[in-house]
Amino acid sequence: MAGTLAGRVALVTGAASGIGLATARALGRMGAALALVDLDADRIAATAAQLRAELAVDAVGEACDVADPETCASAHAALERAVGPPSVLVSCAGINAQEIKPLHEQSFAHFERMIAIHVHGSARMAALCVPAMRAQRFGRIVHISSILGLVALPWRAGYTTAKHALVGLTRALALENARYGITVNAVAPGYILTPVLEERIRKGILDYDRYAERTPVGRWGRPEEVARVIAFLCEPDSAFITGAVWPVDGGWTMRGDPGDDLGPRPEPVRGRDDGGSRQQSSA
Repeated sequence: MAGTLAGRVALVTGAASGIGLATARALGRMGAALALVDLDADRIAATAAQLRAELAVDAVGEACDVADPETCASAHAALERAVGPPSVLVSCAGINAQEIKPLHEQSFAHFERMIAIHVHGSARMAALCVPAMRAQRFGRIVHISSILGLVALPWRAGYTTAKHALVGLTRALALENARYGITVNAVAPGYILTPVLEERIRKGILDYDRYAERTPVGRWGRPEEVARVIAFLCEPDSAFITGAVWPVDGGWTMRGDPGDDLGPRPEPVRGRDDGGSRQQSSA
């Protein structure tokens, strides 16, 4: 895949950490200039500088809350001025469920924030990028859904709804843009060792062993393993794949009976990353 995106610009949201950072690194290794977005201005500037030095590619960063239309438009315009119009968009920005309780016991603002970031943010960034992609007759859009975009868990209605909605958005945009050289796909990560979820494990909010046992391969995934699939979908030669949802979940969604003993589990596999992020997708 090295060099297959040379001369193109890749815009990655939620790019300062976790899946977003791993994706930016993977696309940079493919030769793309990097247009990076995250909530924290200092962190995304530092991330851009790090990737410029590490990969010897153009990389610029802009602070942006993807739930806010004005900052989306201004960040997109600034990035386009700096490195050119994106022909690749990967929307990684997201938040995990903050209120794990029945919907009727949650603040509705929590539900609305889930939709605003995951669905409105992804749709808004796509709407900003598609015109230039159509003009180029080339585009690759990848949304980060989740295993909870394919199945559901209780007490996470907002997150589950948002991630299911991303699947619908992916398919609608794929149909609208297929005749313009633009593919639109989604990946559905399972339980991934992002810094945000590692912190939740340390605090006892998440149980590593419980979800590792539920996963057929017996462990959580690494951000780089998700980024590898995203990078494949962004290749020019992946032009015949569109409207698809790719689980990257160690077999989590295929397992019908979580009670069977599948044998001893491997040790956790840690990935390379540079800290937590307030906006980051995961399971």
